[in-house]
Amino acid sequence: MKTKAILFDFDGTLVHSVDLLVSIFEEILAENNFPLVSSDEIRKLIGEPLDEIFRKITPATEFTELEKTFRQKELGKNNSTHIEIVQETVPTLEFLKQAGLQLGVVSTKRVEVVLALAKEYGLEKFFDLIVGRDLITHPKPHPEPILYACEQLKIKPQETLFVGDSLLDLKSAKAAKAPFVGVLTGVCSQGDFEEHRADYIFSHVGELVNLCRRIK
Repeated sequence: MKTKAILFDFDGTLVHSVDLLVSIFEEILAENNFPLVSSDEIRKLIGEPLDEIFRKITPATEFTELEKTFRQKELGKNNSTHIEIVQETVPTLEFLKQAGLQLGVVSTKRVEVVLALAKEYGLEKFFDLIVGRDLITHPKPHPEPILYACEQLKIKPQETLFVGDSLLDLKSAKAAKAPFVGVLTGVCSQGDFEEHRADYIFSHVGELVNLCRRIK
């Protein structure tokens, strides 16, 4: 089936933000005198909703204030000073757009957070839509975010590629029956993606260019 759109996860896929997010969680653990959790363990959880991450790494039973603190810290560092763009992102998006593909972002972050950093790097002009946690009921690994994006773009999941750096992304794509491209710029290794049968595994988003040439 012809590919009509490419949907991207954001953190770890288009921008190098994973280490920053891990450090914010570590700050909050220390500030609240919670038991310390290894960076690697936190890293594996990046991409899950905040309440789920706090449920797994803290003894807390109420997460509203922890989420509020996290968002405040994140907003303060949600800029190019603290978050680098993946080097291949801009030329890749330019190529894909010129190839006539619809492009979008599917993230567990709120739309305003994704959009703020996208604007700083001049990425917003490439995207036909941004789907955030605030637009859907069930976040990744549920298929809803991808299905919602496809509905908005008026395409079938089989007509899109979903590109992400985590097993949450992969599981969401599989559940939505969308082909999945795993990139190694975020939280997962090649072995992780091979074990869970990603359709494609690339070092970075730039390798989408050659794939697009083949499938087009």
